[in-house]
Amino acid sequence: MVDLPNLVASTIDNDATGFTTSVLLSNNARIITSIAEILPKKTKLVAMTSSQKVIETLQESKIEIKLLEESLSSQGLSIMNSLHDIILQGLGEGAIKHNERILAILGEPVDGVIVIDSSSLSSNKLAKISQEHEIEIEVLSRLLELARHLASRGREGHAVGALFAVGSVPKLRRYTTQLVLNPFKGHPDNKKSILDLKNHETLAEFAWLDGAILFNSKGVASDAGRYVQVPSGISPKSGEGGRHLAARSISQLADAIAICVSSAGVITIFSKGKEKYRVKIS
Repeated sequence: MVDLPNLVASTIDNDATGFTTSVLLSNNARIITSIAEILPKKTKLVAMTSSQKVIETLQESKIEIKLLEESLSSQGLSIMNSLHDIILQGLGEGAIKHNERILAILGEPVDGVIVIDSSSLSSNKLAKISQEHEIEIEVLSRLLELARHLASRGREGHAVGALFAVGSVPKLRRYTTQLVLNPFKGHPDNKKSILDLKNHETLAEFAWLDGAILFNSKGVASDAGRYVQVPSGISPKSGEGGRHLAARSISQLADAIAICVSSAGVITIFSKGKEKYRVKIS
């Protein structure tokens, strides 16, 4: 078993530059407290836990601690995705700067220490995209979380593709056509928000419909099954499929963000007609 506090202390001692921020994921109050005592005073600690008991135990301490909605112990190696999203949100909110060195400490479900240069992260690109479109960073983060779910698990074990478009809903509707009855019509916003993890399974079910799911800038789904009208002036690029062409087109026409999930597990983000981010989920 890894002696995590000792590993953190060794990492700090052997690093000449230092760390501005440390992000700690753990469900162990004792380990969180031990690491908080080890870190230099100039290093800001943000502890993340999925245990309400840990929150209650440390509520009298001066440690900044936040409750995660998804259980740490159940995530396995996908904890790396959660770490990515946490840093992404920190960049978008300004809590983490674009040129900071971050000490990421994993206490659960795996033990380890990772040194991260925020300037080299794809998170930087994503934060910039959200800022350009005046969309909350958490909205983009949650959409990517849903996209990863679809890319890695599909629907009922079968690979599926999906298309999400985020921006001004009137603009998005102007360049799309409804293919099926809109399943979101008449439902309250809280049942359609990407920000609530409880809605992700429902959104995943509608993602397999032909066409796109439209979201407003606050992450509330307005429509599903919208066919993107690609004008003759926008031609497919070499090797580009129909869904990618539709994503690129709607991002350009509606000045929006489009997220395309291919059945091969590739997630691509388009902004204003240009590919800005791509990742393959294995």
